[in-house]
Amino acid sequence: MKGSWGVTRKKRSYIEVWIIFLLLFSVNFFDLIPITRVIGPNGPFTFYLVSLFLMFTFNRRAWIRDSAGWLHPFWWIILGVLLSYIPALLYYGQSFAQSFFTNRRMFELVAFPILIALQPSERELRTALFSFSVIYLVVSLFVTFLAPWWVPQPEDTAFLEEGDIIYALPGIRHVAFAFIFALQRVIKDNNTRNMAWAIFEFLLLFLIQNRTSLLAAVAIILFLVYKMKMGSRKLLLIAVGTVFVLLMAVYTSGQWGHLYQETVHQILNPDYNRNKAYVYMFSRRSVLQYLLGSGFISANVNSIIYDLQENGIYHSDVGLVGMWHQYGVIPVLVIFVMMCKGFFGRKSFLVKAAAIYILVGIPTMSYFALGETLLWLSIYLYIYYSDGLPSFRDDYVTLKSVGWSGRRFRYLV
Repeated sequence: MKGSWGVTRKKRSYIEVWIIFLLLFSVNFFDLIPITRVIGPNGPFTFYLVSLFLMFTFNRRAWIRDSAGWLHPFWWIILGVLLSYIPALLYYGQSFAQSFFTNRRMFELVAFPILIALQPSERELRTALFSFSVIYLVVSLFVTFLAPWWVPQPEDTAFLEEGDIIYALPGIRHVAFAFIFALQRVIKDNNTRNMAWAIFEFLLLFLIQNRTSLLAAVAIILFLVYKMKMGSRKLLLIAVGTVFVLLMAVYTSGQWGHLYQETVHQILNPDYNRNKAYVYMFSRRSVLQYLLGSGFISANVNSIIYDLQENGIYHSDVGLVGMWHQYGVIPVLVIFVMMCKGFFGRKSFLVKAAAIYILVGIPTMSYFALGETLLWLSIYLYIYYSDGLPSFRDDYVTLKSVGWSGRRFRYLV
């Protein structure tokens, strides 16, 4: 099969391995203490820089010639981050060099040009994400039941909160992406294997007990069912889904009830950390800070970070609002526009579902300034631009052939 740059594509298993390592480094190997002691705090950042160097060295011509236009969102986001250094200097006395080193992991957004250079196909991305999900489950069970001392445990918090099933390691967003890729396969062929992967990924999301991810997953499923015409495929999906939901409701009613009660309690509680964070983010600031953000401030430069954390206020808890507070309007607008273009444009279910996940998580999870979230955003941007390219597709089918309503166009599955 020809690649997008006119070269013959062969099976490249090393691509899947490389992406798995990108996934693992993005979550800092789940923050497992025995591993982080070896690779250190700069391990992920270093791996991404080395990957970028290698990709640019061996694929620079194709990268520059054919994909320069894809990098426009990347450059705009980087520009917004760099401009946030100005308020950090003016209002907190943090130098440009200090701002860079304090926020160096933000530049793991280079995962996007790395993906452009690697040119993974949909199958390669899916295989890597499925493999990550299996690793995630194994490590989660191991940490929960055999080695809780392998993860950092603050003294004032319990290892497992009330209602938790397993310990929630970092990486929930990658599991959600694996679920989206699984549904993409179900659209094309709802055989037992594809359905099993979709159910496995959803069950893993449920085990992790992340409310935003579960809500987004349900929204994605409802969107899928809504857009399909009534036919044998839709009836089968509805029947299987109804039985699955009923079984989960019977055997997990306690967990769902706990999640609902906890959510209501937190929303109505003014002392809930996210409510306090929203109040702080929208507190009075200068016009320059509203436009360019306040910057990513180091606790070594200003004690404000210590004060915020003592009060349970974290920028990462409030999604794009926290990102806007730190980096201003430019990166937030770029991300929001790309999500809307993905959802409302003539794109595949894969792109639309990923956009739904990010849009649902705007007030909570869509904080794109950490390794995990930056790789998530990079994968989204890559599939957005690769959607429809022969080098990316598994194969083509029309919307009509899968019972999809709306205008017919070549639909990637």
